[in-house]
Amino acid sequence: MTCPDCQTIERCHQGPGELLLAPFLSHTLKSVRRGLEARGLTAREASPGVLSVFLPEGGPAAVDGSLRELMSEAEIRDCRAAFLPQGNTFGIASLRDTHSLETLLARAGSGWLADLIEAERFEFHFQPIVSCADPGRPFAYESLMRGVIPGQEERVSPGRLIAQARASQLLFQLDRAARINAIRQAVAHGFEARVFINFNPTTIYDPAFCLKSTLEEVDRLGADADRLVFEVVESEHISDTRHLQRIVEHYKQAGFQVALDDLGAGYSSLNLLSTLRPDFVKFDRELVSHVHEDTYKQTVLSKLIEMAQELGIQTIAEGVEQVGEWEWLRARAVDYVQGYLFARPASPPPEPVLPVGRGGH
Repeated sequence: MTCPDCQTIERCHQGPGELLLAPFLSHTLKSVRRGLEARGLTAREASPGVLSVFLPEGGPAAVDGSLRELMSEAEIRDCRAAFLPQGNTFGIASLRDTHSLETLLARAGSGWLADLIEAERFEFHFQPIVSCADPGRPFAYESLMRGVIPGQEERVSPGRLIAQARASQLLFQLDRAARINAIRQAVAHGFEARVFINFNPTTIYDPAFCLKSTLEEVDRLGADADRLVFEVVESEHISDTRHLQRIVEHYKQAGFQVALDDLGAGYSSLNLLSTLRPDFVKFDRELVSHVHEDTYKQTVLSKLIEMAQELGIQTIAEGVEQVGEWEWLRARAVDYVQGYLFARPASPPPEPVLPVGRGGH
């Protein structure tokens, strides 16, 4: 069976009810109480250290601005909070609905994100990954997520989607929906090349449950598992490497390949090389940018390339925008390159363009 929690969107109640706040400091409780009472709200200390605020309508969203004026970011982050719709009382079951005030307020403003995830309104743009030696044909495409809001022509960037999902603790649901829709849209395009699909390992608790719906979708669509590469992103935030190793092994056992993103962005990504033994590594775009003009970057990147080659891991340099960068990478036998020099992400997927001339493209 699949895990239903990753498919359930918890929405913040918008009607009347009781907001319970447990600040870390008693001083914070007193100043917030005075501030809310000055704004015409009923606030009382329901229990030692716990402030009860009755909200006639609008739920927590109605006091978002006031609380941000009365409390610092640290106080909001460290304050425990729960919202009880009118008629409900706090009990053991309420523990599931208890969050930091930061999360509760983020959820109150995340209705648009919840709608987007539930309706699976995603548009994926695809950027080619090409052979460094012969960039005329795509070796693979990376799928890059965009959010679609009805009535808005501009797409929601992945950065905004991920930041809002993380703040409101909807990253599990977003990551699952994105993985599945990336596979669907890649299959619809009829790719013969590989497809790189980003995934955030911090959103997967138990791979046997959390990845089951992804594997089922691959089977349902008849997709070739050996053409799908799952790319570990935000590796600098990973603390439980043993758990990540279990996730990677689960993917590999299912016939997929694995890539490690942003090698060189931090020490943790270097440690993951020997643990994960990925099929591909991507070099951090900050190292690639202007590498042909920067001797410091050349020294660091040369060592990373050498290390990956000795381990038998295929290498990808992303963020390539200048002919000089590409020529430097080609001279060091990097396997693949990706960047605006060859094509920008687009839908339908673009064909790579051979670089012309020197300098910026």
